[in-house]
Amino acid sequence: MSYELDRAEASLREIGALADRTRRASRSMATGFPLIGWGAAWTAGCAALDLLDGVVRIAVVVLAWVFAMLMSWMPLRAVIRTGVESRMRWAWMAVMVASPFLVAAGQPASMVHLALLLGALWGMAMCLYAITAHDTVFAVVAMFGVVVAGIAGIQEAVPALLLFGLASGLTMLALGIYRVIVGLRHV
Repeated sequence: MSYELDRAEASLREIGALADRTRRASRSMATGFPLIGWGAAWTAGCAALDLLDGVVRIAVVVLAWVFAMLMSWMPLRAVIRTGVESRMRWAWMAVMVASPFLVAAGQPASMVHLALLLGALWGMAMCLYAITAHDTVFAVVAMFGVVVAGIAGIQEAVPALLLFGLASGLTMLALGIYRVIVGLRHV
């Protein structure tokens, strides 16, 4: 009897360890590529908004956005399915559709503050996603972006969007690169 009990306990421990490894691998692949995309987009796009003018500014921002969208929908991140992917797409669609209305309601004083408001809003959405996914590191990185958006909007030492893009974008980019490297080792 005790032999069967020991085997059952060992099996439960193995199942728990497998679930933890699967969760880590899924998290790495599901968030790694999008974090690379959006980290690079926020870094390049915000820097372009602050430092460039005219057609070049628009081209860099559009290319950064396209790159981020492609990285968000890469097929490699679907290595492990959790069953919530469809709901998450709808949740992000709600954030994107609501964003212009929230900006209109807030009536930011300038385009810089409009971009900071959107960055903070999307950072908050990422933080809520990370909290529901039990992803503490991602939640901290996302909330860091929200805090940086607030600080960037009130300080005057560094161009606000440049500060926001570098601080929040490079943080997301670093986490994304780390997760892709770790995730690819487990796949």
